[in-house]
Amino acid sequence: MGRQDEAIRVADELLADIELKRLKASEIVLKASRVARLVGHTELTEFLGFERNGYPTDGSSTAWIGRAGRWADKEKETFYTQPIAKVEAQVESSQQAIDAMRGGGNYSGDVALLASRDHDTRILQSSVNLSTWAGICGQVVATVYGMVTEIYHELLFSELQASLFASTQKKVDGSLAAASGSALEKIERISDRLRDGDPESVSQALTTCRRLIDSCADYVFPSRDELYKMGDEVDLKVGPQQVLNRLQAHTHVCGASKSRRDRLRRTLSDLYARCSAGTHAEVTIDEARFIFLQTYIALGEILTLSAAPENGDS
Repeated sequence: MGRQDEAIRVADELLADIELKRLKASEIVLKASRVARLVGHTELTEFLGFERNGYPTDGSSTAWIGRAGRWADKEKETFYTQPIAKVEAQVESSQQAIDAMRGGGNYSGDVALLASRDHDTRILQSSVNLSTWAGICGQVVATVYGMVTEIYHELLFSELQASLFASTQKKVDGSLAAASGSALEKIERISDRLRDGDPESVSQALTTCRRLIDSCADYVFPSRDELYKMGDEVDLKVGPQQVLNRLQAHTHVCGASKSRRDRLRRTLSDLYARCSAGTHAEVTIDEARFIFLQTYIALGEILTLSAAPENGDS
């Protein structure tokens, strides 16, 4: 099991533990620490570190004091610094004190009233203490729950993205391989050059990227001398130099909606222009990487178009 799969499993289990009240706050903090370590979540790691070891008074923990419900007096900037395990111990101690004093005492004589009042005062103080410490535990658990829920959903979304990309990549790579025996070889060269990062490599990579568009056009719609009839639309020249026209003609043959064809035409037109600009070293390494990714996706969409006509004009 990979780290991401393990993180998803532990996070899911932890959320259920919290919802079903299966763990104490200190146990939740320890389990959440594993989630934070698996995903490298800096903020959660910092927060849980304070909860395990106690809060320093040097101001470094101020951002978390409120979220953990630890202010004793915010105006005076006093707060409860104890680690969560000691907070839990205070909860148990306060509860035991209240349980011991339940039922009152048998007081008589002149001190009965004073003794009764003292008894009631001690119960009240223990109740206040219990409320304070239990409130911190509850707030800590709520904060952990909110952060782990966010991490859990991000992990699920990332897993979905990875799954979708992997299945799409397999399909696109297969189509590119069919479009040109050297297509995947070109992609490998592009990747190598973009990793180099120097201006000459960027220029060469984008030149190769443009040639990849050319080879795909040659594969899906070889050049013709006659115009391609687009029905009610303007007929297209589809000669050797009309690369984008031939790709547009292919999308028309496949029955793609006009809006989809127009979108692909605009995308490839912009990419083709930027690939050409790349030969003059006008493209940064970061832009070149995005140009390559967008070219790969756009060509993949065109090459995997079904021959069956689409319904509607989505």
